[in-house]
Amino acid sequence: MTTIKEVAKEARVSIATVSAVVNGNKFVSEELRQRTEEAIVKLGYRPNRSARSLKIKKTNLLGLMVTELTNPFYPLLVKGVEELAYQNQYNVIISTTYDLQHKEEKLLDSMIEQGVDGLMLSTIDHKDSNILKKVEELKIPHVLINRSPVGYEGTSVSVDSIEVGRIAADHLLTLGHKEFAFVGGSRTNSIDRREGFLQEIKSAGLSPNSIIEIHGDYDEDLTYKLTIKMLKKSTNRPTAIFAASDTMAFAVARAYLDFGLSIPQDVSLIGSDNVSYASDFRIPLTTVDCKAAHIGEQGMKFLHQWILSGENYVHTQKIVEPTLIARQSTRDIR
Repeated sequence: MTTIKEVAKEARVSIATVSAVVNGNKFVSEELRQRTEEAIVKLGYRPNRSARSLKIKKTNLLGLMVTELTNPFYPLLVKGVEELAYQNQYNVIISTTYDLQHKEEKLLDSMIEQGVDGLMLSTIDHKDSNILKKVEELKIPHVLINRSPVGYEGTSVSVDSIEVGRIAADHLLTLGHKEFAFVGGSRTNSIDRREGFLQEIKSAGLSPNSIIEIHGDYDEDLTYKLTIKMLKKSTNRPTAIFAASDTMAFAVARAYLDFGLSIPQDVSLIGSDNVSYASDFRIPLTTVDCKAAHIGEQGMKFLHQWILSGENYVHTQKIVEPTLIARQSTRDIR
């Protein structure tokens, strides 16, 4: 019996494309549809009954891909999506990728095979991503949330991450700090927050080159270990630390406390995201609110509009403005 994989190979298309053609997805280009249908006839492929029936009408299924759910930022994002999805009678399939490209591609194929009406992607850092190429090829409605790659012209909703860094730096500078550390990672959000932070430091007449950098890469255990290493090694410790996420800020705080130091007496600490328990942490965390739930809600709103409008949908890029939430983890040293 011919398999869907064999049809995809013969037609020189992805498995997801074959599935979309079988399911009657109107968004598949004519060229891909023709190649796929020719391969189906040539190989005598017979899709099962459930696959054929998937796209007779809307499934009211949406796919949502996020990097992880252990970071409390993402449940807030999901909440924003799900509340509006529920109001519009959608069910949401949520999948985590942990920044693994091969997993993203398999999850995408699975979602397409289930006949999703649209996708929300919170895992795309580059406009030439294979995932983006595939969904654009299939013409599936999709919105990037919490991501807006440079040069991307499709629909996206994201926080102004450069402004996040500027807000954090401005707060610490206002409190009299001049010696800093930055805790970040390789994701574009972190890179942009670092850029904004350094820009503000430089505009204050200070040298960005003196800033200690800790590459925690959103891993709490790694961030903790690197912070301990810095404390053991450095005699000139920073008076203030900015972390590109609250979870990394929590790891920094634990390292300082375990080292016998105090926050904010020995170091002022500011995070970013404003996750649900930032206010309930041992030392309530000063942070920059990145409006996770709002981003999710706006992304869902745009996706719903696209599904209803079809080819008449007009793309938009919405930038959400962050705000400072001052708590007890930072102090004035003037």
